[in-house]
Amino acid sequence: MSTITIQSVNYSGEVANILFKPVNVNAVINLGYQTLPYVFNPSLLIPPRDVYGVYTILINGADCPIIMNVTVPTPTPTQTTTQTPTQTPTQTVTPSVTPTYNPCSISPTPTPTPSITPTHTPTPTNTQTPGASATPTQTPTMTKTPTPTPTPAYFAHLFIEPITGSTNIGQWMYNSGSNFFGFTNNSQPAQNQIQFNIDMNKYVDFSGWTNGQFPTIINQFVPQQSGGFDTFGNPIVRYNFLTTEIPQGTIDVNAWYTWIIPVSLTNNQTQTAIDVNVDGDPNSLVTVLTENTINTYTFTYTGNTIQPVTYKVYTTFPSRIFALNNNQSIYFRGNTVSS
Repeated sequence: MSTITIQSVNYSGEVANILFKPVNVNAVINLGYQTLPYVFNPSLLIPPRDVYGVYTILINGADCPIIMNVTVPTPTPTQTTTQTPTQTPTQTVTPSVTPTYNPCSISPTPTPTPSITPTHTPTPTNTQTPGASATPTQTPTMTKTPTPTPTPAYFAHLFIEPITGSTNIGQWMYNSGSNFFGFTNNSQPAQNQIQFNIDMNKYVDFSGWTNGQFPTIINQFVPQQSGGFDTFGNPIVRYNFLTTEIPQGTIDVNAWYTWIIPVSLTNNQTQTAIDVNVDGDPNSLVTVLTENTINTYTFTYTGNTIQPVTYKVYTTFPSRIFALNNNQSIYFRGNTVSS
């Protein structure tokens, strides 16, 4: 199998989060955070894959991803004039692809390289004045260009709370002094801004999100410009998170699915509608309104589970539309943000 090098002149040495959707495979593989240029060997995946497919690349600190499509080459017929079969050795292709299409229509800006710029003052000439002693003056200086601080990448986060974990999350919230015990215990955060902030900080702090007790939090890009299509062929619309798959069998019980999204990524507006499909079809989505007694409030997270910024919470509770089983792949997509 082939390998592929993902590189960029403008972003060489930068860290990027890379998603890979193999051609003819209805799944998206998160390749994690990688430093560019990055050599990807899909034969090491389980099961092994080839390099062909769609790569979604988000540079650390960028607002929206770069989409790179690596198509399967069309085979060229080879004519032979001999009756004796001749075996032609097959070379392993190592495509080196530079992302060129950005759905956000933003031209990449080269990242500044830290450098030291010495500024020299010419060596002074001693001038002898009669009756006075000459004192040479020398002023060497050095100016450093400050090293830029990387801007953290922000994502929409999908929290999956299984019904089998209701006791665990409920006990955690009760011990924290909250009256919100998790959606699986038929409760919701307080309808009071101060207490809502406390409730949601405790909820996100629950260790089950990161120690394997609950499904891993799913992160998704929220583009800041419209244009093009995501890896599932759905239009990219600014401030609305991209189509997100929960593969079939990720969790074997019913669960509550809750989106927690930084307000900065929705342009300080509210995600009032989300598309969903529970039948394994990413292109046949139903639009659902999020609960406005919850999406009205914000909370500023101060822990370590996700980035410490200000968020809003999106669910259908008490309606059970987002209380789903995972017998088939589930798909979500941001539909509408409004003031």
